[in-house]
Amino acid sequence: MKSFLGILTLFLCFNLSSQVVKTFAGTQYIGSGQYNEDPNSLRNFSVDSVVFSAPYGIAVDTTGRIYISNEHSIYWIKNSRAYIAAGSPSGESDSKDFAGIVSRFATPSGLTLNYNKNEILVADLDNNQVRTVENFINLSTQQKVTTLAGVRYTSGSVHSDGNAVSSRFNSPVDVAYAPNGDIYVADRNNHCIRKISGNTVSTIAGSAGVSGSNNGTGSSARFAAPSGLFLDGNDLYVADYGNSSIRKINITNNAVTDFITTGLFGPRDIIKFENAFYIVESLCIKKFENNALSTYAGNPNINGYVNANGTSARFEDLTSIIYHTKDKVFYVVDKGNNTIRSISTETKPTANFTTSTSNATKGQTILLKNTSTNKPTSFRWSFNPSNTYTLLNNSKLTDSVIYVSFNQTGAYAVKLFVSNALGADSLLRNNYLTITSVTASPVANFDANKKAVALNEVVNLIDLSSNGPTEWTWRISPNNFQWQNGTDSNSQFPKVSFSNLGKYSITLIAKNDEGEHLMTKSDFIVVNNTSINSNLNPIQLSIYPNPCSETLNILNLNELYKYQIYNMQGQKVHHNNEFFKNEASIDVSSLNNGIYFLEIQYLGQTKIFKFSVSK
Repeated sequence: MKSFLGILTLFLCFNLSSQVVKTFAGTQYIGSGQYNEDPNSLRNFSVDSVVFSAPYGIAVDTTGRIYISNEHSIYWIKNSRAYIAAGSPSGESDSKDFAGIVSRFATPSGLTLNYNKNEILVADLDNNQVRTVENFINLSTQQKVTTLAGVRYTSGSVHSDGNAVSSRFNSPVDVAYAPNGDIYVADRNNHCIRKISGNTVSTIAGSAGVSGSNNGTGSSARFAAPSGLFLDGNDLYVADYGNSSIRKINITNNAVTDFITTGLFGPRDIIKFENAFYIVESLCIKKFENNALSTYAGNPNINGYVNANGTSARFEDLTSIIYHTKDKVFYVVDKGNNTIRSISTETKPTANFTTSTSNATKGQTILLKNTSTNKPTSFRWSFNPSNTYTLLNNSKLTDSVIYVSFNQTGAYAVKLFVSNALGADSLLRNNYLTITSVTASPVANFDANKKAVALNEVVNLIDLSSNGPTEWTWRISPNNFQWQNGTDSNSQFPKVSFSNLGKYSITLIAKNDEGEHLMTKSDFIVVNNTSINSNLNPIQLSIYPNPCSETLNILNLNELYKYQIYNMQGQKVHHNNEFFKNEASIDVSSLNNGIYFLEIQYLGQTKIFKFSVSK
């Protein structure tokens, strides 16, 4: 076996985290050829009762609708219901362009989304074609199926490039879509990678009908039954099934190199999520991160049907994987069990917390903030000694963030217990807080629970002054605000809302018997928009150019706004930390080629634009 990039050695280890594997859809059985009742109806099914027959591919559209390629049909799933979108409900095999259940497929396999048209691309394996299923309109409108490329035939080793309609494939098994509209095809039995660009098909890597494992450019490279594709910028990753490896194609020059060549056995599919790659084998999913390969879920040597955590789960014949941004889970197609399985990306939490100060005076407000990882859902704080503290600002010991003061001097231990559905953890810090006597005038300090808000949104101002103040005076400038919930300018923790857009400065004067102290924080609160619940006309914004390479411009901005940019995996890749005004150009030069979503918060509303980066 070759080493990874010739210099790095991979090792296979078992992942000890607890990814929860569950059955998402389908009734488990071994074999194929079972179909739902009433095959001539387009009625919907519960995901718990729907019957698949050798499902293979999976994709998700921009609404979160999940598409599944079944033996000779295409299903889609949303809101716990499964619907037959296209193809034969009773397993009839053919190649027929039409709408809904009148159309026909022959073992549709890999799926992907054409983001520009929001249609599903289908590798129709036994028809040796690439097909499309138009986007969902409503339940009463059947989705139209068309043939994009390939001449239908049922036997023989055939390969031809050129016009898409007359081109020939040999068991196309997966498809990948590029922002510029190009479609890449894993032509399994031709042992090569093809590209559909407009109305033309070409072979970008490999030699038709010749298997091997050579690196090289274009036709000098060799594959052995390439089975899965994932496009990340200019890099097309190939699950090279027959070579038990992952290969990488630079689509700008069609150069093929090794990516992972040890520790795999017959990879079927690959995706990238955050900074890791997830690779589907028949019986498990493996994870490649920081040059290390581990088993993420399942066991590479044991088949079966077991819903469990991580490597305790069992699969029968996995074929495809996606990450669902809205559901925050992986979905995998378990063809051998005729089910779709979900894998949670969450693990049991690791407890951690911070404090606003570890040295405070009697009566001083201390902020304790949960910073635990892996998304805990419940919290419990405790202190030792346990009878000398007071919870402030309506805090509870079960909150993620609490405000507390102590009325006796000394050292205090703080403990935080956290948990979620996957487990629990706790952290005890002895002598974490030191409380001393008040011997001087206060030192004023404060914070707020939020600093960028909408019109009329309530803000909690938090006194954090030391040396035990007994009186507080708050001042706000400009004077376009109202005290809320029975609080006023002399409350320790006042609540306030703002009636005008703009930036507000906050001043606190803290007093005790020893004296007083003043602190002002300029432009501390930014009121950027009107109430989220107000009835506004849609914001009239637009972006250009699209695609872009260096700069993305936003038209029609005239008030404060904030933005975030997400990639196709739902990861935040770029944002501004504060609300800007009229700075309508965003530098995107650091982003790789690909499709992104720009989310703009403006005038109390959120608007999302899809754009692509192409350099």
